[in-house]
Amino acid sequence: MIIQKNNNDIPEYLDEQFFKGVLTNQTGSEDVKLFSLDFSMGSSPGENYFSFIYRVQVVYTLKGSGNIETNFIVKSIPLDGAREAFVEFDIFNSEKVMYFDILPRIENCLDNMKIAPKCYYVTSNPIATMVLEDMKVPGYRIADRVKGLDLDHSKIILTKLAQYHAGGMLLLEKEPSLATSAQLKRGIFSSVSLGPNNIGKLLYMNASRLIGHASKWHGYEKIMDKLQYCYKNETLVDKILDTIRPSQNDILTICHGDCWVNNFLFKYNEDSPIDAVFVDFQGSMRGSIGLDINYFFASSLQIDILRNNRDQLIEEAYYPAFRAALERGFYKNIPTVQNVKDEIKRKAMFGFFSSILVLPTIAVNKEVSAQNTAETSKDEEKAKKIGDLSCSSERFLESQKILLKEYDSYGLFD
Repeated sequence: MIIQKNNNDIPEYLDEQFFKGVLTNQTGSEDVKLFSLDFSMGSSPGENYFSFIYRVQVVYTLKGSGNIETNFIVKSIPLDGAREAFVEFDIFNSEKVMYFDILPRIENCLDNMKIAPKCYYVTSNPIATMVLEDMKVPGYRIADRVKGLDLDHSKIILTKLAQYHAGGMLLLEKEPSLATSAQLKRGIFSSVSLGPNNIGKLLYMNASRLIGHASKWHGYEKIMDKLQYCYKNETLVDKILDTIRPSQNDILTICHGDCWVNNFLFKYNEDSPIDAVFVDFQGSMRGSIGLDINYFFASSLQIDILRNNRDQLIEEAYYPAFRAALERGFYKNIPTVQNVKDEIKRKAMFGFFSSILVLPTIAVNKEVSAQNTAETSKDEEKAKKIGDLSCSSERFLESQKILLKEYDSYGLFD
């Protein structure tokens, strides 16, 4: 048995016995004999805040077979130390339910369209761990989060997001009991996680940093007066929670909940994207389609696309795919394109949330982001330095110049 760690820091529990269990579960055979495990890192430092991602190539045999080679992604979520606060959010179990229960049913509603990698194995012993299909094998890869997505990539994502949303709506119509499912009640962002000792603290720190920059911009004086009032009176979290909370008039689906560029994998024909799948369903919840769309727009678009192409993306990519999938599933009362646009506008506060919590981390250069881990977040001096740099990048500031005026026109800060 050969184990090649290739100078990577691989946890001891990811051993022969672990992968024998994975393969037994996947193949249904007890006659699994491993020959080699070849590890590499599945992501760079700072690219995954909650988890560690490993890629492993496994060579094994079954009874009577020759050598079989397969590839896995292993997602390890050590909910201790700096991550201990996330235990109460139950992110591991939420994602497990999505991969094993909800996503297969959504894909079934979409004639087995592929939305996400397969999940082969889950265990919480000794550490919360998932073993997933390695989408690099069929040719999927991540885009450049620092640059953001161009028009072609954005169209691919909004087409697939529309199909995913439609599948969630069809499933909720087919199985109304899911509307009260505990696992879909809240995503990552709730009154608990947005509390002053958790994400809420960072949200207000970044709001302060934004105010510091935008107060110097000509033409933003009235907007800053309103935003400073919200900041001083600590009303931002309440506004965000009101936006997240489902209401009777919402176009409700099963949201992805964390729609930013690192959670998309693209397949290409030469240099042109032709498909995408989603990963990381820790934040999935029953909620408005407008949440995912606003979160995506504010976090993941290149500046010129953010400025000029959002309506086009809804009209030419999102809505046609959304309507077509709902029609195929015989959905009653299909929303119009104007209904969708109105929903996006009503849920724009979730875009503001994404723009001050997620965008700073995404837009900062990779040298800085490599230092931005759950561990360094506990070091106040380091965390402050990283936060200041993250909220000073050109993409963050230029995006805010576009978004703040739009959000103010919707009355978000009134």
